Amino acid sequence: MTEATPSQTALAASLMRATHTRLDHPRVIDDAWGDRLVTDAERATFCQRILSEAEPDTRRRLAALGSDRAVIDAALRRHPTYGGVVLRSRYAENALEAAVARGVRQYVILGAGLDSFCVRQPAFARTLAIFEVDTPASQALKRERLAGVEVPANVHFVPADLAREPLGVALRGAGFSSTVPAFFSWLGVTVYLSRDANMTTLRAIAACSAPGSELVFTYLDQRVLDARPPGLEAMRSKRAERGEPWVSGFDPTTLAAELRVIGLVLLEDLAGAEMTARYCAGRTDGLAAGGTGHVARARVERPPGAGG
Repeated sequence: MTEATPSQTALAASLMRATHTRLDHPRVIDDAWGDRLVTDAERATFCQRILSEAEPDTRRRLAALGSDRAVIDAALRRHPTYGGVVLRSRYAENALEAAVARGVRQYVILGAGLDSFCVRQPAFARTLAIFEVDTPASQALKRERLAGVEVPANVHFVPADLAREPLGVALRGAGFSSTVPAFFSWLGVTVYLSRDANMTTLRAIAACSAPGSELVFTYLDQRVLDARPPGLEAMRSKRAERGEPWVSGFDPTTLAAELRVIGLVLLEDLAGAEMTARYCAGRTDGLAAGGTGHVARARVERPPGAGG
C-alpha cells in the first residue's frame, strides 16, 4: 500500500459489497458504494491482476466476459472471502441497530477504509455521532473520493496513527464522550496486526468507552493459521506478496478469558458455519462465510474504579 492508494484488501472488500448488492438475490446488505469509491484505473489494474493469476482455462472464460466489471464480479463471487465480507457487514449493522435501540448514541468505525456507512446511513443511525478512524493518508483519500457527496453532519473523520496516538486521545479530540455508551466495529483488520497491537487496541476500547459499550470485530482462528493448510497458505502468500501479510489471529477457545482480563465480556463468537446458518438459510446461490473467519461481539464491563 502506498500513501496515494487504498490497500488491495480495502478495494476488494468495497467491490465485494457492491457486487453482492447488484447481483445476489436476496440481498444480505445494500451497499453499492464500491462502484463509486473505486476508480476506473484501480478497477482496470484489479482486473488485470485477476487475469494474470488465473489458470489458462479460467483466464479465457473470464476474458470472454468482455468488461472489467464482469471479470471482477465473477472472480469476487468465487473468492473464499466473499461471503464472509458480506455477512460480517450484515452482522455488525444488525448489532449496531440493536445497540441504538438500547440507547447507544456513538458509533466508531476502526480501520474504516472504504466503508460507506457514513453516507448510506439507515434511519436508525441518524441520531448517532459517527466517528471514522483511520490513518491520515487513508482518511484524506476517502474524503477526496467523497468529493461532491453530501456527508451528513453527524460524521466525524478521525485521522490517527494508532501506533503513535492512543485511541482514546484521538477520539476525544473529535468530540467522543467516554461517558456515553458507544458501539465499535473493527472489521477485516486484526489479521494484519500483531497480537500486541490487537490487544493494545482492545484495551484502548475498554478504557476509553463507557460501560455497556459494545464492540464487533473479526478475526482468523490462530490454530488454523498455525496449522498452515495448503489452500489458506496460498492465499496468505498472495497477501504477503502484495504487502499485506496475515500476522496473527485469536484462539476461540481462550478468547473469552483474554477479553475478560481487559474489561470486555464476550457475548457471541460466530464461526463461518454459524454465520452461514444465520443469514443464508434457504439460499441456492452458494453465498457462505469461510471456515476460518470469526465474528465476535463483546461488551465493556470494567470493574468499578478502572481507568478510562
